[in-house]
Formats: sequence, structure tokens, C-alpha cells
Amino acid sequence: MRFAIISDVHGNIKALKEVLKLAEKVGFDEMIWCGDYVTDFPSGHEVIETIKIYANKYKSYIIKGNRDNNLVDFANGKKFETKQKRNLEYTYNLLTKEDIKWLEMLPDNIEIELENNEKIYISHECTYKNILNCKYKLYGHSHRQCDYNRDRVKYINPGSVGITTDGNIGAEFVILEITNDYEKIEQYIVKYDIAEVINELKTQPIYNDDIKWGKLLEKELETGIDYPKKCVKEYERICEDNNLTEESLSTWKMAMEIILK
Repeated sequence: MRFAIISDVHGNIKALKEVLKLAEKVGFDEMIWCGDYVTDFPSGHEVIETIKIYANKYKSYIIKGNRDNNLVDFANGKKFETKQKRNLEYTYNLLTKEDIKWLEMLPDNIEIELENNEKIYISHECTYKNILNCKYKLYGHSHRQCDYNRDRVKYINPGSVGITTDGNIGAEFVILEITNDYEKIEQYIVKYDIAEVINELKTQPIYNDDIKWGKLLEKELETGIDYPKKCVKEYERICEDNNLTEESLSTWKMAMEIILK
């Protein structure tokens, strides 16, 4: 059995299409989707439609991630601080009610039964909790492609399709092959036209509003470095150093200037 493992698309349909093209070329039997299909880039609706199409072509295991949960919570009226709210509001306006309902109905985790009573456990964030007869744990969230062993469990992160943070520039995914005789993990990094994605991003509110989250995404696409996280940490440092307890857009802009200089 060959599983195509995909995670963290973040609305980047161009990257997803290139990943799916290569995945079908190298071949797989079933698909595992580890969450975070929307926010950041503008094609969340197209990403969801594409996942549905492939779920009709291949047996698929699909869970939701933290960004998907946040979007659903936003749609249901939950309040977020301005940095998150701008991204969620922008994404919400690009999705349909059916898209949001689909995200809401997705499970947080799935267990796949293998032969010999062994299991694959799928979650968005990595967990070290004990799961009976678990042989593989598949997760996303960190945008860092890796695999390792711990307590007789193989942990596999396919990396991020939409926007990497491990220094790799491109779209990442993994093929996991399991047979009676062996297991094989194939890591892929797909090169695609990042400039085209950036050019589209520059036309979006997320790039041009007062938060300018899109500028951080642009830098992250170009470098494979988590500039949004760097900026959030710098913002928190400035707030702590100056005893700021209320949200401040001017402080956020100061943090951005420091990180992007």
C-alpha cells in the first residue's frame, strides 16, 4: 500500500496542483490529508474543491488543522485579535458556506487499521500520547518535512505544500509505502513558479492592509524561513520590554520593520 501524505496547503492552489501531478506520476493507492487547507493564500475554495475531487478518485483520510478550526470558529462568531482576524476575515470572504460546513465536519484525528492489528494515527499537531498498537503517527503543522522513531513508533511529517519553514523552497509531500516485507518513505520537494503566487498575493487585501501579513508570507515563500513566526516573536518581545498589555498595531508595524529590514 502506498499512501500520498499531504499537509498545510494554506490556500496555495498552484503548489497543490504541482504536488498532485508529481504524486500521481510516482503512484499511490490512498491519500492522507493532515489539515490546514485555508488561510494565507487566496485559493482556499479551489483547494477544497480539489481535495473533494481527489477524494472521489482515491480512498482518502482527511482531518482538519488549527487554521481550519480557526476559520470555522470565526464564521461562528468567535473573536480574534486583529493580526489573526484580518487573515480569517480575508479567507472567509473567499469561501462559500458549503466550504465552511465541509471544514467543520472534518474530524480532528483518524486511525487507520493495518494488518497485524497495527495502526496509523493521523493528527494535525504531533502528539506523543500512547495509542494502542500504533506503528505510524502522521502529522503536519510545523511545515517541516521529517521522519524519526520514538518509542517504537515512526513519526512522519510530510512538510508543507503551501509554504515551507524548513529552509526548503518549494512544495513538500511524502509517499509512505507499507508492505509485508518493508516500509519505504519517499520525501519530495516540488519546484514551481513561486513568483506567480507572489504576484497574485500582492493583489490581495492580506498584502495591502494595515497588518500586511502577506509581506511576511512573500518573504517566507522566497526563503523557506518562518518570517510570520519571527515577526510575532519580535512583537511579543517589544510588548514585554515595554510592559504593553493591549494590542498595538503601531508595535506590530515596528516589529515588521525590524524583521524585514
